[in-house]
Amino acid sequence: MRERDPNFFYPGEPLLEDEMRITALGTGMPFCRRDQKSAGWLVELGNGDKFIFDLGTGSSANLNALGVPHSLLDKVFLTHLHVDHMGDLTSLYGLGMVRGRFTPLRVWGPSSNEERLGTAAFGRAFEALMAWDIESRRNVVSAGDGWKTEFTEFDYAVNGHVVFEENGVSISAFPAIHCIDGPVSYRLDWNGLSFVFLGDGKPSRFLVENAQGADVLIHEAFLPAKHYAEKTHLPLQIAQNICHGVHCPPRSAGKMFTLCQPRLGVLYHTMISEDLRVPVLDDLRTEWKGPVALAEDLMVLNVSRQSITQRQAVVPDLAWPVPSHRSSQKRPRMDTEKIANMSQWLKDAEIPVDGVETFIEDDAG
Repeated sequence: MRERDPNFFYPGEPLLEDEMRITALGTGMPFCRRDQKSAGWLVELGNGDKFIFDLGTGSSANLNALGVPHSLLDKVFLTHLHVDHMGDLTSLYGLGMVRGRFTPLRVWGPSSNEERLGTAAFGRAFEALMAWDIESRRNVVSAGDGWKTEFTEFDYAVNGHVVFEENGVSISAFPAIHCIDGPVSYRLDWNGLSFVFLGDGKPSRFLVENAQGADVLIHEAFLPAKHYAEKTHLPLQIAQNICHGVHCPPRSAGKMFTLCQPRLGVLYHTMISEDLRVPVLDDLRTEWKGPVALAEDLMVLNVSRQSITQRQAVVPDLAWPVPSHRSSQKRPRMDTEKIANMSQWLKDAEIPVDGVETFIEDDAG
């Protein structure tokens, strides 16, 4: 059998107990592309914990291709509520309860300066949006508490407070400057290693105060306005409003890397094309001369105290689900008394087909 190329990551590769693995699920923008989905990051720790930071439109396809059991994917941290950062939460929620996540999907996110704009309000709307989808799935599979959600809203205006602390993992949040009140950035600390994710935002003292000496700092880097206008056919002033007014170009990320001094600076939220790699890095280098990675979807970073290794994941285009980490005998029973059922007149309209059994029964052992 041919040995696998060590320059690439293959799904199922074990993670050392003292390592952190960071995988780009999506590095692009709301304009989804086949090879660049909207924002999302998977952080896996050597203690077995897994965390998702944002899950924008299209990014769940890359998540599924990585072959991580959905039974282990129950913690999501949202930086803000733009669709390119939360659009695939619906997919994770609905699929997870079928694929062995028997516990609620836990979602953390910021408040805002208006109650209607915060994560708690979003959570209520999300549950209403998903009501038919989830109720119909409960009629088919046993899911325990996997059909439930737990949305935790925290104060977006508090600088550097801990919003999660379990199993030796600490995640803190701090304000980000992006569009209106509400967006935040995150820092994860575990085993002497640290991961900082800006989300979206302009250069700020909040990042400088919370990202000092991080092992990996992921920062947005929109194209410089001139290039963005050319590629997207927008007037230069509108491109300027987008790229510099509510986002920031590579040199701004470089400024933050210089002020924070991470072991590795990572650029994301950059619409990649071959002719723009050099201009993007040239713009960055006006402010930052240190180690940098220009993230692409399915970039994988293995982080230890000794080294940071960058590779690209090799994944199937037509992935199948992988088994749950739980035994199939541990599937809970269906709670048939508390779920909606199909009306009898619809059932009576079914046309039978020889050899096809259409009745539904509990699959729990």
